[in-house]
Amino acid sequence: MSHWRSVVALVAGLWSTASLAEAPVFRAQQDRSGLLRDERGRTHYIVDLEDSATRAFSAKATPPSDGFDSHHDVQTRHLVNDLRLAHAVTPTGMTSHVGKSFSALLTDEQVERLRKDPRVKRLTEDEPVDLSAVWSNSGTTTVVPWGIHAVGGPQTSNGTRTVYVLDTGVAPHADLEFLERLAAVPGNSPTGCYPHATHVAGIIAARPSAQGGVAGVNRRARIVSVAVGRNASTTSTCSSGSMTTDLVLGLDLIYSRILQSGTVGIVNISMNSVNFNVGRTIGDKLRVLATPNPSVGYPGAFIAQSAGNNHRDACGYAYNTPSASDGIMVVGAIDDNGQPVKLLAGVNQFRNQPLAGDEPGSNFGACVETWAPGRDVRSTWPGGHADLSGTSMAAPHVAGVAAFLAESQGLTTPAQIEQAVRARHVTPSGSAATIPNLHLQPVVAQPTVALGNNGLAVGNFQQYSTDPFILRYDSTGAASCSIRTYKNGALQSQNLNLAPRGTVPTAPQTAGQYRWVLECANAGNTRFSNTQAIATILRGVSKVVWLIKSTSTGNVWQEFAGASTRIDENRFSWAPGTAMSYRYESVGADSCVVKSYGINNFGWEVTQLWDSGAYPTSVDFGTYYLEDPRTQPPPLGPYDMVRWHVQCTNAEGSTLGATVHGYQSL
Repeated sequence: MSHWRSVVALVAGLWSTASLAEAPVFRAQQDRSGLLRDERGRTHYIVDLEDSATRAFSAKATPPSDGFDSHHDVQTRHLVNDLRLAHAVTPTGMTSHVGKSFSALLTDEQVERLRKDPRVKRLTEDEPVDLSAVWSNSGTTTVVPWGIHAVGGPQTSNGTRTVYVLDTGVAPHADLEFLERLAAVPGNSPTGCYPHATHVAGIIAARPSAQGGVAGVNRRARIVSVAVGRNASTTSTCSSGSMTTDLVLGLDLIYSRILQSGTVGIVNISMNSVNFNVGRTIGDKLRVLATPNPSVGYPGAFIAQSAGNNHRDACGYAYNTPSASDGIMVVGAIDDNGQPVKLLAGVNQFRNQPLAGDEPGSNFGACVETWAPGRDVRSTWPGGHADLSGTSMAAPHVAGVAAFLAESQGLTTPAQIEQAVRARHVTPSGSAATIPNLHLQPVVAQPTVALGNNGLAVGNFQQYSTDPFILRYDSTGAASCSIRTYKNGALQSQNLNLAPRGTVPTAPQTAGQYRWVLECANAGNTRFSNTQAIATILRGVSKVVWLIKSTSTGNVWQEFAGASTRIDENRFSWAPGTAMSYRYESVGADSCVVKSYGINNFGWEVTQLWDSGAYPTSVDFGTYYLEDPRTQPPPLGPYDMVRWHVQCTNAEGSTLGATVHGYQSL
């Protein structure tokens, strides 16, 4: 009895729903000369400085509070700061290694004053370079988002055409000057609870106010918002979609308004559903809306529809009868590198949290007839502005282009408008996407690259050294990639000329600060893109095992790992009157806790017998001649078997356990 006591002590519904195809910033607009100018008429310049001008400043001086990177030398930073104060300019960038310069938006008066400053070598108007890299996501103001620049905007509407936005309902906004709001469902509010439509309308027609804002493709274009979203009594009941019945009512309302106007309309539909297929209710009505009917005086409508955000064949989610002259164009989404937005490294590339849901990437295939900007697109939002991603953002870029072409060329049919849009198609070198650009500007695409860990986008993350580690890399438009791995700031390994997608070869084996730098190049090795992931790898408990020696193990030490509570797993026995030895061991732990339990009724009845509290990381309990737990009186029995469980942890919070089940054989 005494031996047994000591061992125990240690021991879809009816309605069809059409979902919204969910949703960088070029900060100055480009005029017809190619120069960058803002709404105040200032032109963007590069101001080169005389090398000798920095001698007036000490290299040991404290850097000015100018917001520039610390890698710039202090003397040049002080020179630029002095010029800023002297000429009342706001530098937007600077160089100090390849030459001393800064860039800024300047008035004509500031240009003249700077030309006379002896510290200034030259002033150069900031203009495009042929076959340059794709649109920058950075710049000098928030006036012109990168997507507007990419399609050749912003232009200014002459007000002769109307763009109908079939969506959740556009809200009033300071940047939307000519806006009429209708509700497709009688009695409903013309402004829905979900701001998707407001963002879409801004891409088409926003005009920034004097206080700032964003510009749309065709500024000041007339917008008629046709709300098809259901009213919501609370935010929690707000839906990011619309019912098929509402959409049908909206299409009908738009037809009547176009018929009344006698002028071909432009329609944006940033929604998707299988019901947009020809032969289904929305698809057939969409074709009627697009097709002119001279017998009743209906001029038709050009329709831009989003391709959808499922990263699948668009034919299953949008109008599925592509034609070069039907006046309907399904639009896929590109990013600011000029690449189609694709699921990369298992990570959703349309990332909209917390404003909207994340989705995989743009739909593609034969039904996509054009592409347009659709990732990180800045536009109007209730109370201000916001960035969204999705083919919902791509379609209104095309609608804005179509509206401007219809106005400027006097086009009178949907087919003419579609042909005019197609005539503005350019294909960025190194990309599979064809996009409209009003100026037919040639561009060179850059690769898009991504790193993902277990399906999550990575920037900074943390995990234990014992956790499974799979860091995937992926790219679009790249021919090869290289990966450099750093541990605690030192280069640990580099893998060059890898395939454009795969798994990062070097996984962390021990605790430390890790950084992986991915760089991918196009086929000509002339365009590069990079990204990085940083991980804090914490020390993990890598091993916890029981070691048992009994008659069932052949009286040799047998290792049991894992913490299963199934009584048929990690099981051992001892014969009556024979010795049993047991111990546990751990690696990476700082302390352990041992508990024992009595088990009856095939594991359905479990009674805790003992809790050790804090115990060492390894303990040898010795050798015992155990009695049968089935014959022990309470509280030590009777039990069919006994479970021993050890749980070990460390200071970093890693934990690992092991469990065994023992009984006396008959």
